Amino acid sequence: MILGMSRSKNTVLTGVFVAVALGMLAGCGGYSPPNQGNTGSGVKFRAFVSQNVSSIRVSAGLDIVDATLDRLVRAPGVTVGVDPTFMQVAANKKSTLVFDGLTSSIYVVTNSSETAAGHVALPDFSESMAISTDGIVGFAAVPNAPVLGQSAGTVEVLNVTTVALNTPIPTPGAHFVVLSPDNTKLLVFSDSLNTVTLITLSNSGTTSSPNWVVGPSLPLTSGFDHPIWGAFSADSSTAFVLNCGPECGGTTASVIPLNLTNPSSPILGTPIAVPAATYGVIFGSQLYVAGTPPAAPNNSCAGANTTALTCGRLSVIDTNALRVTNSNPIVITDGTHNRMAVTADNQVFIGAQHCFDVNIMTEQRGCLSIYNPSQAKVVVGTDHGDVTGIAVVTGRNEVYVIENGELRIWDTTTDALRPPTNQIDISGQAQDVAIVD
Repeated sequence: MILGMSRSKNTVLTGVFVAVALGMLAGCGGYSPPNQGNTGSGVKFRAFVSQNVSSIRVSAGLDIVDATLDRLVRAPGVTVGVDPTFMQVAANKKSTLVFDGLTSSIYVVTNSSETAAGHVALPDFSESMAISTDGIVGFAAVPNAPVLGQSAGTVEVLNVTTVALNTPIPTPGAHFVVLSPDNTKLLVFSDSLNTVTLITLSNSGTTSSPNWVVGPSLPLTSGFDHPIWGAFSADSSTAFVLNCGPECGGTTASVIPLNLTNPSSPILGTPIAVPAATYGVIFGSQLYVAGTPPAAPNNSCAGANTTALTCGRLSVIDTNALRVTNSNPIVITDGTHNRMAVTADNQVFIGAQHCFDVNIMTEQRGCLSIYNPSQAKVVVGTDHGDVTGIAVVTGRNEVYVIENGELRIWDTTTDALRPPTNQIDISGQAQDVAIVD
């Protein structure tokens, strides 16, 4: 199902994929791993940290962290190409998909053994993957994949069990994918089209190859304005489509509810106006939406006590009442927001790239914002640089954040960095972090 009307748009997300600079060491630290093999660390509660620098002292791969003790165990623990970047972990924690930016390949990691089961080469780069809850099928958006007789763009379908690509789903300009919790619906967002593509899946999450249905178009009055991301309700009956609007060269930023009770006849709700929208997550009945308005006064930093010249906005939407609940603007860092996570104690971690860094004697300010709803308070991290990974440490009051190539540990009870003695030094250039147990 293709929802909306065709026209081109400029992407706002910048790829994080760079070739490995062999022979050079980025970052700091001199950790000497006790075991370079892939035999299993024996750690019960782990995080994988992808880092993509190889040199005499370090090797690219997935570093293994003991997430109970906040301790680096093996570096690398898993070999996954030469430029591992972003990851996707199955909900059942059996498998992790890792994208290798240099070769545009997906590596399938068996979490229990900490080994790569194999890899597949995609037709071109990807910035977005999804994996079914049981870890059997994966999807990757490839905007430049050639398609005979039509515009470039596919959603590649990965059989995780056999580590093989199935027949791709042609989707012009496919850039970002979001899979529903029940594995039956896939939202695809394209750079080249002002559309949302809804793909209804069958056999997804089974050993059979998934089949798909791309249904009828909705009228041109659908209200889409550079849709860029989406979030599903827990029961998969409703999707919330984020319209990037002016941040992506359009007119109006909004969130549109999409009733998918009958996927062949989706019902669009009334757009919910927000200041900006490039990324969002649902936590309970709250939808948190982040973005950066492109012009003053909407992107001012008034009230934030910062010397930064521009700031972003966070909106809180009640998904039951379908309305924005924050009466006052929630001011966060600017930049392109594409990472977010909510902790069990309801702290909202929002990451951005290319934000307005502040580095003066009286203020150190980077691209990480932490919103405390109970206090209506925003804390901005002092580290500089892009945020490329956020992972909530399950069962602990901690969040792992990758910023400027470093792994940083935050305490959610204080919304502050843990003391230096509790931090983990990753040699090389960290790219992403994921809890795999």
